[in-house]
Formats: sequence, C-alpha cells, structure tokens
Amino acid sequence: MSTAISTVRRVFLSNWPHRLSVLLVGLFLLQFVLWFTKEDHLWLPETVLIVELCLLATFIVEHFPRVHWLARCLLQLLLVVVINVQVLEHFEAIEEMELKSFFSSQLFLNLYQLTPYLWFGLAAWAAYLTVIWWVEVKWRVYVLMIVSVIAMCVRDSFSSIYLWPQVAMAVCCGLFLLILSHFQQLRKNDPTAWSYMADYPASIAVPVISLISLTVLVGSFMPEVGPLVTDPYTAWRTYRGEAVNFTTGKGVEVATAAGDTSSGYSRSDAALGSGFQFDFTPVMTVDTSHRSYWRGETRALYTGRGWDSSESDRRASLSSVRPDTVLAEDPRSAGSKMKTIEVKQTVNILSEDKYPVLFGAYDIEKIVDINGERAGFEPLRWAASQSELRVSPQSSLPYPKAYTLISQMPIIDEEGLRTAPDAVSRGDMNEFLQLPEQLPGRVRQLAAEITKSAANPYDKAKAIEKYLRENYPYTNKPDLTKGRSRDFVDRFLFEIKEGYCDYYSSAMAVLSRSVGLPTRWVKGYASGQSVTMDEMFGMFGDQELVDPDAGGVYTVRNADAHSWVEVYFSGWGWVPFEPTSGFALPRAVQVEELSLETSTVPEAAPAVPEETGMARHGRTAAIAAALAVAAAAVAFAVWKLQLIELLQEKLERRRASLLKQKVIIECERLLRICRRNGYTRHEHETMRETVRRWSQESKWMRADLEHILTVFEKAKYSKEEITEEDWQSTASIVEKLRSQF
Repeated sequence: MSTAISTVRRVFLSNWPHRLSVLLVGLFLLQFVLWFTKEDHLWLPETVLIVELCLLATFIVEHFPRVHWLARCLLQLLLVVVINVQVLEHFEAIEEMELKSFFSSQLFLNLYQLTPYLWFGLAAWAAYLTVIWWVEVKWRVYVLMIVSVIAMCVRDSFSSIYLWPQVAMAVCCGLFLLILSHFQQLRKNDPTAWSYMADYPASIAVPVISLISLTVLVGSFMPEVGPLVTDPYTAWRTYRGEAVNFTTGKGVEVATAAGDTSSGYSRSDAALGSGFQFDFTPVMTVDTSHRSYWRGETRALYTGRGWDSSESDRRASLSSVRPDTVLAEDPRSAGSKMKTIEVKQTVNILSEDKYPVLFGAYDIEKIVDINGERAGFEPLRWAASQSELRVSPQSSLPYPKAYTLISQMPIIDEEGLRTAPDAVSRGDMNEFLQLPEQLPGRVRQLAAEITKSAANPYDKAKAIEKYLRENYPYTNKPDLTKGRSRDFVDRFLFEIKEGYCDYYSSAMAVLSRSVGLPTRWVKGYASGQSVTMDEMFGMFGDQELVDPDAGGVYTVRNADAHSWVEVYFSGWGWVPFEPTSGFALPRAVQVEELSLETSTVPEAAPAVPEETGMARHGRTAAIAAALAVAAAAVAFAVWKLQLIELLQEKLERRRASLLKQKVIIECERLLRICRRNGYTRHEHETMRETVRRWSQESKWMRADLEHILTVFEKAKYSKEEITEEDWQSTASIVEKLRSQF
C-alpha cells in the first residue's frame, strides 16, 4: 500500500512547480479566449472550440515532463490536427476524412481543407509553449501580467464588452506565477530548503493558496465605490467638446428601496429609482441607413413615483397594419412644417423575450415585412397618437424575430422651431401638461429660474436640457441615502443630484411642464454599437473622417435600454430631446446639405465653444491622469532597474583610488544587495557576526561570504597591502551573488 502511495506521489507530485506553472499559463490564456468570444463577429463557434481543445491537449501532454521535449511537441502537433478534423466534421464544415488519407499523397490536400482553422489551433499551441518558457523569469511575468491587464482594461473601458472577470483571473494567475518564480529561485540558491519543500509541497502551498483565495474572496464582497476622477477617455472626449456615448441606460421597474437589478427594457415604469448592474446581453441588431434611437413606448402620466399610461393612452384608437401601407399620421402633427429624411431599418431580434411594441426610428411610416415575408401582420396595431407599433399580447403568433421598417426621421430646424408660438391648445395637450398636486414648489421655481432668459418655447426646452446635462453627473448607482423627498424628480434635482437616464428624462419632462411645455416620456433603446472598424478604432484616428450618425449594423444590448423626452411645438409636432449627460441624439441632415460644393460655402471662422465646468474638469483630469501614469512608469523603472543605487556605486568606484578603498566599496555594495533581498545587517553587529549569521541561514553562500570577509578585514584593519587579485576576486564574487539573488 505504501509503495502504491509513493508511486502516485512520485508520478503526480514530481516536478510540481512545472505542472502548476503549466496549469496557470493555461488558465491565463483561457481568459483571452473568453475575451475573443465576447467580441462580435470575431471568432466562429468552431474556432473557439478548436482553440480550447488545443489548449487542453497541450496542457495534458505537458504533464509528462520526463518525456523528451521533441516527442511531446510531435504528439501535441498530432493532437492539434486530430482536434481540427473532429471539430470541423462535427460542425459539417468539411467532409469526413479517413485516417489513411493522411499517410498518402492527399496529406497536403487534407491539411489545406483544415485552413484557416488549423492556423488558430497551431497558434494556440505555439502561444502555450511560448508563455510557459516566458514565465520562467520573474520580470517577464511582470511584463506579461501588466501588458495583458492594460489591454483588457482598455478594451473593457472603450467598449460594451465586460472583461473584469478576465482581468481578475489574469491578475490571480500572474501572482501565483510570481510565487512559483520565487520558488524556482529558492531551488537554485538553497537546495536544502527546496528539497524539503519538494517533498512536502502542501506545507507552503496550502497557506499561500488560502491567503490569495481569501484576499480575492473578500475583495469580491467589498462594496463598490464610485470613481473620484473622470477616466482618461471620457476626459479627453469632453476636452474636445465631443459627446461620450455611454452604452448604459435603463428602463426597469424598481422600488426606491430595492436592491440593484439588471439593465434592460421594462414592462412597467410606475416606480423609478434605485441602481442597476450593466447587462451586455445582445437584444437585437439593426441594419439601418442612418443611426437613430430605437423608440418603443411613451408615457404621459407622471405620478410622483414614476410614469403610467394616461386615460387617453389606454383608450387610444388602434388601427390594423398592412405590409407597405403608410400608417396613419398623429392628428397633433397634421400639417407639420418639420422636414424629414427616410430611414430604412432591418431589425433582427436576438432575445427570446416578447416585447409590447416593435422598435424603430421615430417616426415609423410603414412596415415592409415580418420574418422576410409579407404576412404575419395580424398581431400588430398602430397607435397613431403615440406613434407606437404595438404587438397584441393575446396573439398566439410568436414575437417577430426579424422585420423591416421605413421611418421618417425629423430634421431639427432650430431657427424654424424658435418661431413656434407660446400658446398651445390646452384641451388637446392637457394630459401632456399634467403634474401631481403634491409636486414640491421648488421644482417649479427651478424651472422658472432656468428658463427666465429664454425668449421662446424651443429655447426654454434647450435651456432645461443643457442645465441637466451640465449639472448632474451620470451614475448607474446613485446614492439613495441622500434622498428624503417623496417625489422622484424633486429627490433627484435637490437631494441625490446624480442618476441615470430615467432621472434625467423624468426631470426634463416635469421641468418643461412646469413652464407650459407639453412633454411625453419616451423609452426604448439607444443606438447601440456599430460593428464597423471605424467605430471600434476611430478614436485613434482622424475623428473628422468618421460620421457618428452613419448607417450600418448596430448591435443593441440590454445595457442600451434608454429613456428620453419629446416636447410638442405648435405647427411642428413632437421633437425629441436628450437631457442625459454623456448621450447624444442622432442628427438627421438633408441630403442637399451633404452635396454642396465647397466653392459655394462661404468661409466662416471656427466657433470656439464656451468651456464648461465639465470640460475644465475633464482637461484637468486628463492632464493629472497622464502625469500620474508617467510618474508611475518612471518610478517603476527607477525601482526595477535600481538606477539610483547603481549611480551611487559608479560614483563611489570612480572616487576610490586605492585598492583598499575599492575592496571596502565592493563590500558595502554587497550589503546593499543583500538588504534588497531580505538579508539585513543589525546595527549592533560587526561584519564578522553578520557573515556568520547569514552563513547559517543560507549555507549555499558560506564559502563566498568567508572569502569576502577575509579580504574586507585585511583591507579595513590590517597593515598588509591589498593586491589586484584580492580586489578582482572580491568584485567577481559580489557580482556572482547579485546574479544568484
């Protein structure tokens, strides 16, 4: 029995640092695979499976270190080919191959059929072996971990991809690899201590693993703290005067005291507030001729806690929908002076949820097809007064997985809108001017203060929009402990003073109604993220060449759920506004404006935008962040390369003219090297006492220390002359010990 246990231990625990290093490297590389799977349209499912299986095969074979490295490589190469064949046959990407064909003239033809998938498998295998070699040295582990974490953090920060779990795992693997590197150094410097550790690895492995695991566990349960400084990317965009498109929004029903929920499109908005977690699960893709917000439903009744359908909303006249038939116009927008452009959208639903409406750009004109066919329109009803394309909940037909819409997107003519009359028909617009009786008076006072210098309804709306965007920071987790008021908008404006889209949009709707502007609350989805390369990497190129409102395929996620406001202007109809800080409404431009020749356009001096408080804060934060990063990089280089101490040693060597002085300087250098590696000299100790103690602690350097001590005492206390050989031997031993630490 004892023999069997000994055999098992010898097989599975022999060379355990290498085995553990192979495991950690595999986990580290797996984080990159998980990253790439989150990228849209980057890797196919079969590619992901091939890479994962190739990493697993390499991991298993590397656990037989006694097999010659050349034999291991050949076996791993063979497994990579087998994995490619089996996976591609399973996905029906290639025809079935017979084993004997690989030992015939068809070998290269078969390998060619496996491309380009084979290249991914070979790259994964080569990367695995390369990283195993790379992490054998401690400074290389630092470089690998820092570069990888920076890459993941940059991609996470500048996209909707959530990579923090991968960052945490990469850091954890890096820390364990650093510990293993330290053990390998101990193995080289102190074979006696290492032999004990190799026989009983659990004596050190258990406390180390427990400590790191406990640290990670405690960190995962620590409360989140909001950022104190604007991130560099946001600060840079703000400094340039550009809007930052946060892919965050929310329209979920929560109670004020409820805990965090996930972002997404809500069915009810009767109780707004609380915080939410970003959910980046894709909802749909929209292939559109122009970027837009994807409008869903509207609400007109503000209750003080949230939004609900008004009586006229519930009793709205609904009409049936037919393919390619122009939908009825909103009676309130009849005879509108608003010009529009045609926007075609093809929507593909990726979620299994069923929604109460079809989403589309405002204002939907007609629906072309459903699921590629001109049939299945029975569940659809058009609510003209709300401009909503509703889906009957009683219908037995499934929610459409794909549909094509034509919309007429309004072109915002600011000069024309400023001519809109102040008065509106109170009877027709009463529901859009409704406010609860218990609304605190300070809300109305604030609205009057914001709009006191505005000369027309449009400028009033723009003043309210600007005030909210510039004075309230965006956060998905507002501090609700500051709130005391029972009214949601009052609580946001005067107590919490931070929030997300529901806070901003509700506040603008209420403030606008307080000064006589009819408004309705709108919810749907923000544009989402374009999959074009210009969108992904445009921030590093010429921004003027990228049209932020260009058409393309936009991926819309739960985190893009959003709410905004529409304000009614007599003679013009409903006009959308975006009060949420960091968001930018898509802008429609007439085709004629884009085709004007430059010779017909008079030159105008570039307008210098007034620097706002947020812009000044962004510029200061960007400069501070850049200086902090530069200072940290310089400090790390000075510490890592020991530049200060090396400079001091060089100066001391130059000043030393006598051989005795040179020997003493080398000994002082040795003391500094030992101190950096944990060997300290006590104040009360002589050099001899220090050497005797170090020799007992680390027997591997006893002989070298004894030789240096002899030469040191000869130079320091003896009248004998120091020879060139004494100095050269002392310097070489010091250099040897420095390299072994």
